Amino acid sequence: MQKNQLVIIHSDIENVTFARLIQKAAYGAGASNVIIDWTDEQSTKEFYLHAAEDAIDYFPNWQSARSEEWDKAGAAYIHIISENINLFSGISPKRVDRFQTTSRTKLKAHYAKVRSHEVRWCILAVPCFSWASQVFPYLSKEEAMKSLWQLILKGARADGENPIDDWKIHDRAFEARKKFLNDSQFEALHFTNSRGTDLLVGMPKKHLYIGGGVLDKKGVQFFPNIPTEEIFSAPHKSKVKGTLVATKPDQTGGKNTIILILMGFTEK
Repeated sequence: MQKNQLVIIHSDIENVTFARLIQKAAYGAGASNVIIDWTDEQSTKEFYLHAAEDAIDYFPNWQSARSEEWDKAGAAYIHIISENINLFSGISPKRVDRFQTTSRTKLKAHYAKVRSHEVRWCILAVPCFSWASQVFPYLSKEEAMKSLWQLILKGARADGENPIDDWKIHDRAFEARKKFLNDSQFEALHFTNSRGTDLLVGMPKKHLYIGGGVLDKKGVQFFPNIPTEEIFSAPHKSKVKGTLVATKPDQTGGKNTIILILMGFTEK
């Protein structure tokens, strides 16, 4: 954020303490106003379970108008998320997808600004009891939370004596890796593992690897994700062949999704 800028914090009520800490820090850094847009995951679950069919396909105009007004005011957005893995178990993926399709359509202009970096935004992860207990099932809830906090702060490079300098070093490493990959212009990436994966992913000509920090249209740098380790690209749509073996399902937004994490690559 910049001085005299509007800041919008999207947060579930379970993360109220952390959201208020960010609000206080934003005001301290010179924000003109900091608005917290509260959500409640349990209420959202009840909505998907019990709302009428026409309600699932409805997104109120006042919510899209609100986003439009914030965008016009030049707001910076902070999204606080936690992983409540089992929250939506038993919910129809089709209902989730229908509502998300409707909301994305109504907020199309806002998401276009997000994708083009016209607005600055950041998603950051904080622990919750359910998530921490999944990661550390043999610890008490309090110890599990403490342990997950330590891991997240380490991953976000926020546990050292000078987190800002640590983050700048991380950024320089990001840029060096992106430059190597973009300069190399590999024709294909070959994925194998002991479980039977043998997948050749062909890459289009002049493809790009992106990730880490980006610049908005005013030249102000921001990091969309904290923590962030991802450098990503997209394959040629007709040059992917082979077998991919996964040990666990992955579902995003009610749809089965596969994301290849590049751990190593060979030139082909």
